[in-house]
Amino acid sequence: MSNPPATATTTPNKEPILAKLHHLLSRTSAGSTICPSQIPRALHDSSPTTYRDWRSMMDEVREVVWEEVRDGRAVVTQRGEVREWEGRGEIRGPIRVRKGEKWDDSLVKEYGTG
Repeated sequence: MSNPPATATTTPNKEPILAKLHHLLSRTSAGSTICPSQIPRALHDSSPTTYRDWRSMMDEVREVVWEEVRDGRAVVTQRGEVREWEGRGEIRGPIRVRKGEKWDDSLVKEYGTG
């Protein structure tokens, strides 16, 4: 599973994905992670007609997650090891997301509760 480069122009659902990412991360303790698939699943649960197939959103979710990694607000791990922005295209298999060094709880207010 290749992760394409993150670009805002290819992510039409960016704002709801970002809001849900921030909401889910805000509920984690330091060092705890979430699975990126929790984001579209939660969006689907809140609005099944708008977000019919959560699996089809995973490329968009990964793009948004990697934008947050690039900006220091999130960290991606794989098998417990931090994966870097520069190596995102080489990653195969499941990843996890946690709060980054520049995480700020005000992000939840800025982007909504998700």
